[in-house]
Amino acid sequence: MRNCLNHTLPFLLLSLTLLSCSGTDSGLRIYEQEKVMMGTVMKIKAVAEGDAEEKAKEAFDTAFREIAELESELSEWQPASPVSEVNRQAGVGSVGVPQSVITVTKKALEIARITEGAFDVTFKPIGRLWNVKERTSPPPLDSIRKVLTLIDYKQIELDTLQKTLFLKKKGMEIGFGGIAKGYAALRAGEVLERYGIDNYIINAGGDLYVKGKKGERQWTSGIKNPDTKQKTPLIAFGVIKACGIATSGDYESYFVHEGIRYHHIIDLKTGYPARGIKSVTVFSEDPAKADAYATAFFILGHENALHIVEQDPSLAFILIDAKDGIFKSPNISEFIEEIRKK
Repeated sequence: MRNCLNHTLPFLLLSLTLLSCSGTDSGLRIYEQEKVMMGTVMKIKAVAEGDAEEKAKEAFDTAFREIAELESELSEWQPASPVSEVNRQAGVGSVGVPQSVITVTKKALEIARITEGAFDVTFKPIGRLWNVKERTSPPPLDSIRKVLTLIDYKQIELDTLQKTLFLKKKGMEIGFGGIAKGYAALRAGEVLERYGIDNYIINAGGDLYVKGKKGERQWTSGIKNPDTKQKTPLIAFGVIKACGIATSGDYESYFVHEGIRYHHIIDLKTGYPARGIKSVTVFSEDPAKADAYATAFFILGHENALHIVEQDPSLAFILIDAKDGIFKSPNISEFIEEIRKK
């Protein structure tokens, strides 16, 4: 599992950039703004006709306020958040939580069930134990075994009527780092659409939520080769369907010990980093699902991912394995159009 809601960025970065604007050949204007939130840089880019600066500014400000409110509710790093209180009360009692926590927990539990625990928001104790940004060697085996006893999504008790959440085992902790950014992007997109902005990209630290077009042209993105610093993407594509796009890779955060790379995506069945995959990019109509399944598919591998996509065609993926094999789900063309290299 990956841990993305880390609030250790320098305080000086916590400032909103000025709204910037650029033109297109068709006379449309592209507005951009960014802010450090949820432990990463959240960027919004939108297309609007004519002089829409005031509308764009108001829409962006409202969208960022929405993200900030969600962060205060979903972050396990903020001591005053409902999620932090749920963690403190693990094994003791249920905690009243806001609707955002209910919604994200329901999504997370459903994905955990489908992936048989490959995605599990109770991962936090093992994530903290590995903490690959600070470690230089793997944790002791007995420590891994101990924390694995605390990881089990089936020990989450969610009451949607009473709006309470309870972790049944003392010492359990949840973290929404693998799903919250996608959910926040979805909600921010809903804000933009209330202002009549239907063509946009929300970039949540590299995970995207894309809708509409840039004038007559598609929004474009790409997947890089994890083992090179080459800027040209391995696969470039235009986005043809509104969707979230999320990538998990073993190159994002890791340390090397005795010639072995230990990365941050932990297989919760073994307690060690997952092996066999370099990167997985997932496309989904729901950006929260794209966020979560990118982690799960990295752990599960190509064949298991394909089986899930066959059951749920709202998902698609492009996977690069450890031998540089590239695998694509059969429905990938419903989400993107590849740009052929000249």
